[in-house]
Amino acid sequence: MDLLVVNSNSSTSITELVRIGAENAAGPDTKITALTARDGPPAIETAADAAIAAEATSREILQHAATVDAAIVACFSDPGLMEIRKRAPFPVIGIAEAALYTAAMRGIRFSIVTVAPTSVPGIERLVADYGLAHRLGGVHALDRGVIASHLDPQGTAHALAELANSAVRTDAADVIILGGAIAAGGMADIVAPLVSVPVIEGVSCAVRKAELICR
Repeated sequence: MDLLVVNSNSSTSITELVRIGAENAAGPDTKITALTARDGPPAIETAADAAIAAEATSREILQHAATVDAAIVACFSDPGLMEIRKRAPFPVIGIAEAALYTAAMRGIRFSIVTVAPTSVPGIERLVADYGLAHRLGGVHALDRGVIASHLDPQGTAHALAELANSAVRTDAADVIILGGAIAAGGMADIVAPLVSVPVIEGVSCAVRKAELICR
């Protein structure tokens, strides 16, 4: 199958992380095409950023409608996902939606750790929109932001692991979700061994769900 993965921000280095993460998760018969939403913000940390990203992501996906079997919105805000689904002639998966439903199947209560405090209200709304607020322990953020976190992946991974273990204790979470596309490409592999419960990363979840739906 041909799977299009669109990074909703305009940072090409994050697109490369997303590509690596998607290829690592994909089956041998899946071809990954990773693209950048060229008109998106460099990082998506607020509701205003997500609104801009929704338009940019929609354009990028819909102009490839004749050439792919499915698409992934690679941003934890799932910007534009529902509108894109109405217009696309193939399945479209958001990494947040995929991660949330996967976490709900791995445990009773999940918590989300991310890198930008300004993204927390939007993530909480998204969880509620997907009908999973009653399963959410909490959303916790490092005070780093997307760009600074991307520039220090090792430090960010260890800080996220510490935050995740704190969430396990305070929220009674039995699953942790890494909230952000920057967690693709290997960061989850660093975090997971340091955390006492399963760790979920959205890009890999979305790839596997897209493959399942297409099959």
